[in-house]
Amino acid sequence: MNGDAVRIPLRDASVDGVISVEAAFHFSSRAEFFREARRVLRPGGVLTMSDVPAQRRPRTPAELLAGISQLRVWGLKPSAAASADRIARAVRDAGFVEVRMRLVGDRVIQPALRWARRALEDARGVPSAQIAGARFFLNRVELLWRNGLIEYLLLRAEVPARRTA
Repeated sequence: MNGDAVRIPLRDASVDGVISVEAAFHFSSRAEFFREARRVLRPGGVLTMSDVPAQRRPRTPAELLAGISQLRVWGLKPSAAASADRIARAVRDAGFVEVRMRLVGDRVIQPALRWARRALEDARGVPSAQIAGARFFLNRVELLWRNGLIEYLLLRAEVPARRTA
């Protein structure tokens, strides 16, 4: 089945869980996705997601260039950038409760950057222009991470359970 995350082709209250892994920033609207996830989840249903929040705005030309380059590489609009707190607020605004989030960039982004750096150092038979381009973009991500602009968010939220009378 194919669908759109802001128009999920499922009945109201028809699923127990919705999982979104590093995807919500690609949707036309995170807020619409959260409302749609809330619609299809049963009472007590769970939304679980990971995201890459932008924790603050760029302050220097280098940070601005790094941020713009990442938006362009991933085909994102500037409106896709949102802090972890703003994402959690949008989840609550969609009607979720028990919203819990954890920032784990030190366990996700940092090791991924180390792995990518090693992979580039060990690359054999790859055109030098591709290696140079990959290093350029890796350096941009490292700058964003090192300067605290990006993080890695794990979030879990529930649909309120039905009240029993």
